[in-house]
Amino acid sequence: MTAYTPLNALPYPQPTDTADLPLHLQSLAEAIDGRTVLRYATAAARDAAITTPVAGMVAWLTTPGQLTHYTGTVWSPVAPVPVFKANNDAGTTASTTAVEILADSATTAVTAAFTAPPSGQAIVTLGAYMYSSAAYGSYMSATVYKASDKSVFLASSADRAVVVNSVNRSSCSTQFLVTGLTPGTVYNAVPCFWSANSANTATFDTMFIRVDPVM
Repeated sequence: MTAYTPLNALPYPQPTDTADLPLHLQSLAEAIDGRTVLRYATAAARDAAITTPVAGMVAWLTTPGQLTHYTGTVWSPVAPVPVFKANNDAGTTASTTAVEILADSATTAVTAAFTAPPSGQAIVTLGAYMYSSAAYGSYMSATVYKASDKSVFLASSADRAVVVNSVNRSSCSTQFLVTGLTPGTVYNAVPCFWSANSANTATFDTMFIRVDPVM
């Protein structure tokens, strides 16, 4: 009758078992297989290969270069992975509604993609060099999207914004906590910009956004 090791329950044959070395090696290999660090190109490839994950499984994802583990409920990063994105191009807007692309900027919107941790919380930090052409507020906030369908999870808001109403160039930043995220789900945090008044041209330079998942 097959016996098992006390710690990992790995099978090994007994003298009374059938002398079938390939079968015994196969049983041992299959038992070890799920206990190694598994390797996959993406989360989708991992999920397709492991249809019934077991709590404690560990898998490396080539994209985005992340070590994940199965909590018993979801796949989650082994440790918080801060994500930092920056855009050194200056841009302007006079829009009074939030925009993600600035006029005069040579690059597209900055996107910080992150995976929600088991806590369902993340800290978003953003900032820039900013100034206003007139005595009206210039705002920089962030919108958080669910990556799979691009739906808005948390809209930008003046309550979560960097605000400058000076014609003097200022280095400013803000930070806020996002809660209620679905663990294991990928989200995109994207900076957005607007002016309090269309008579004001808001200028932004060296913009950055950082997301720190909270474990």
